Amino acid sequence: MLEILKKTYPLTASDIDCHGLCKLSALLGYLQNMATEHAELMCLDGAGLMADHNAVWMIARLDLRLSGPIAHSEDLTIHTYHRGVGKSPVIFRDFDLFRGDEPIGEATMSWVLADVDERRILKPGAIPKLVGSPKPAVVKDLIPAKIKMPPELTESMTRAVRYSDTDINGHMNNTKYADIACDAIRYDLCKGQFIAEAQINYLHECFPGDDLLILKAQADNAHYVCGTDAEGKVRFEVRLALAK
Repeated sequence: MLEILKKTYPLTASDIDCHGLCKLSALLGYLQNMATEHAELMCLDGAGLMADHNAVWMIARLDLRLSGPIAHSEDLTIHTYHRGVGKSPVIFRDFDLFRGDEPIGEATMSWVLADVDERRILKPGAIPKLVGSPKPAVVKDLIPAKIKMPPELTESMTRAVRYSDTDINGHMNNTKYADIACDAIRYDLCKGQFIAEAQINYLHECFPGDDLLILKAQADNAHYVCGTDAEGKVRFEVRLALAK
């Protein structure tokens, strides 16, 4: 089994935004697809886990860092691998990103396994295939952190969760949170800048029919966005740092 999965993607028109750059949501889509494909190669995909353990993968946090923009005419190469199983219920998956042959960034996703009916977090050590799956000798030490939101947030918009936001698990797909955050900060007006850092904390699932209040703030040279439900519960938090 492959310790590291490596693939190159020619960016398509649907990946590109109004600035001629790869959308954050499109980039996260490629990371998600790579993670899924690697899990399938290790027989740890959703179908197998559902059949054997009634479990699904759920992303908890993301930390992405880019040293430069990825433009429409460039190929994106991604390497991905996971760090193995420890005492924590969290599994870390790392990514190295290349623009052509040039290193352009890195990312780490933290995932948990959850019982599909109870949404209860499962211990990965109880799944033999996961414990015995291969990992590289050297992995990253980046840990996606809890986002510290500024105390003062202002309303940006309301956003209904729709069918088009959903994925195979029935909830809003992780890439959609990036689109909501970019809409909230009016990234369409940020010509000449690219997203150099992106952190997302996925706190509670969002389902079709949910109405979200989207709040935002600027602090410490970054944009902060969070979504709350009708009861005021925070569903997700995002931090975006832009660079020229």
